[in-house]
Amino acid sequence: MKSFDPPEHATPFDADGLLPSDVHTLADLNAAEAEGVMAARTLHLKRRKNPARAWLTDAYIRRVHQDLFDQVWSWAGHYRTIDIKPGIPFHRIGTEVGLLCRDVESRDRQTENPIPILERAVRLHHRLVQIHPFRNGNGRHGRLMADIYLRAHSHPLPEWPYAEITQEGTSPRKEYVLALKAADRGDYQPLVTYTRQYLPRS
Repeated sequence: MKSFDPPEHATPFDADGLLPSDVHTLADLNAAEAEGVMAARTLHLKRRKNPARAWLTDAYIRRVHQDLFDQVWSWAGHYRTIDIKPGIPFHRIGTEVGLLCRDVESRDRQTENPIPILERAVRLHHRLVQIHPFRNGNGRHGRLMADIYLRAHSHPLPEWPYAEITQEGTSPRKEYVLALKAADRGDYQPLVTYTRQYLPRS
């Protein structure tokens, strides 16, 4: 079975469920997935979600992943059914995603000392990556979900360095992994700072 060597700290994966027949290397795979990522971003960011409505749901989270990768992977949009590292046990995914959706809704309704919008988006991003609901693509999915959230709140969107953030050994990749690890310990500031550096300058 064909397999691909992911960057350090990324989810190990093989070619089970790979749809294109002309993908033979990790570079081929990255190129094929990049097309889906750009198309999904255009689709989901062209119209702003109503922040007053509970749009963040289990079904929507799965739909966004499907739109990102359905041209590459047959399992796009389906929660994994095996345990992987990183990631929570697969049998808890549905429950934890539901809790995440309710947490986001609760923070949006908080009126006393509300968490800043950028940090709320960062927390959404981090928790999705921490849960790791899908077999692969969780980082890209988490970043797009955070962008959709920012767009819903009319907040500027980060201009992510897509190629560098997925390539092993680059500074953006190393900084990203360190920021996620800090968030695992409950310190979200490094990931907030990391995200803020890619916001458009006013």
